[in-house]
Amino acid sequence: MRSMAKLLAGLAAALLVSVVAAFPQERDSLLVIAHGSRQADWNNRVIRLGEKVNWSGPVGVAFLMNAPEGHDLNEVVSKLDETGVARIVVLPLMVSSYGEHYEEIRYYVGDRKEKPEHAHHSLFQTKAQLILTPAMDEHEVISRILTEQARAMSKEAANESLVLVAHGPTDDDFNLQWLAKLGRHAERVRRSLGFRRVEVVTLRDDAPKPIRDAATEQLRANVSRAGQDSRVLVLPVLVSVGFIQRQIRERLEGLDYQMTDSGIADHPLAAEWIRQQARTALAVKGVELSQ
Repeated sequence: MRSMAKLLAGLAAALLVSVVAAFPQERDSLLVIAHGSRQADWNNRVIRLGEKVNWSGPVGVAFLMNAPEGHDLNEVVSKLDETGVARIVVLPLMVSSYGEHYEEIRYYVGDRKEKPEHAHHSLFQTKAQLILTPAMDEHEVISRILTEQARAMSKEAANESLVLVAHGPTDDDFNLQWLAKLGRHAERVRRSLGFRRVEVVTLRDDAPKPIRDAATEQLRANVSRAGQDSRVLVLPVLVSVGFIQRQIRERLEGLDYQMTDSGIADHPLAAEWIRQQARTALAVKGVELSQ
């Protein structure tokens, strides 16, 4: 009887091992979504950022527009689904959660029922649970990135003014949210480095011409006014480096200022922001974190 019990225990253990092998431990995958650009270098900076994220499960990088080969949004979702993960954390690599493209992603993951006018991808088809994170908004790690970028430009902060310039949305209410979140970054940078003043502006580049022109006048007025009593530094708050930096320079033609062609994706802390944002989203859903 004792030998029979040992035999049965052995068979049970072997069966358990085979079951575990057949159903490997579930992992959480990460999908980083950026806007995309016709400029290959803009997209490549984002792809390199995705490769730097410390994440134990599968990681995919996709673009809403102008996707390079292998980074089409729906194709990347399908590839992540094929790995058999239980959850896909969807992280919009965007400055703000208050904008048309964030709403587009909300639709794709099923958090929004009404299809946005400019949405041109399909709803995500996956057996995995989709967990959408906020964009950068007022996250403290982003403030640290902006602080370090501003420090690299500064010579004597007490006699300098800093202007944070972001792309901005079309919608007026959304724009107020952008400015409020940028204002939190501005206050943190000012406290940390001691600038005479730190101001925030959105370009609203996709808005109708009267709104866009008014945003340009606001930007020029801020830079011109600050230049009356201080050295002016202009810091773009943008994901990557490309067309918008050139737009800023064109809009400020004739004014005296210093600007860096910066992009958040190039900063070493950007990958850490992604990791923190994704882990926080999982924790909010009650997922036990082991990575």
